[in-house]
Amino acid sequence: MDIQLINKTPDFLKVIWLAARTCKSPKTPQELWQEDQSREEMERIADNIIRSGHTSVLEHCYVTYAVAGVSRSLLAQYTRHRIGISISVQSQRAVSERSDRNGGMFDAVIPHTIEQNEKAKEIFVSQLRSLQECYDRLSELNINKEDARFILPNAAATNFVTTLNLRSLMDVYEKRVTVPGAQWEIKEMIQRFADIICNEEPWLRKYFLKSETTKVEN
Repeated sequence: MDIQLINKTPDFLKVIWLAARTCKSPKTPQELWQEDQSREEMERIADNIIRSGHTSVLEHCYVTYAVAGVSRSLLAQYTRHRIGISISVQSQRAVSERSDRNGGMFDAVIPHTIEQNEKAKEIFVSQLRSLQECYDRLSELNINKEDARFILPNAAATNFVTTLNLRSLMDVYEKRVTVPGAQWEIKEMIQRFADIICNEEPWLRKYFLKSETTKVEN
């Protein structure tokens, strides 16, 4: 999988501080924004907010990622998280998977357990090739892309752009990384989301720590 940061709120801390102070200050947001507040004070406010669970002000901070080479299985899991998350997905209705247009074989994600088992991988790849042949034959019969795509598996790779607010990112991180049971692929993606934003906003790192009880999925 390939993940790239596309855009983000320029200064998370300042925006969080502004939103929090606006709630309890007689000053206007415009007046507060002009104040020269220390990073230490803004971090203190943000820490109190996050630890108290009153995190609505985090929704003012957003981050946009470009994601490529993940499975349709991951997509089905990720789109269950709908609040504060936007997603624009490469369409199988619009993009043909005919072998003469995709380099001979549609991109697919192979689970580690299958990749590491020679016999299992042979079976898996053979089935992928068979499905590609079926897709091509359907296309030759003038079946349109939106119907031919029904033959494609959960392993078929896809690309998307997604935007999350910080509150939603923390929520999906808890459910897909911290809490045991999430599948390996979405766990890897969300962990990389967190790593990327923490590189941009290092003060966030302590809020994206894996639980010691996290179960590693294969």
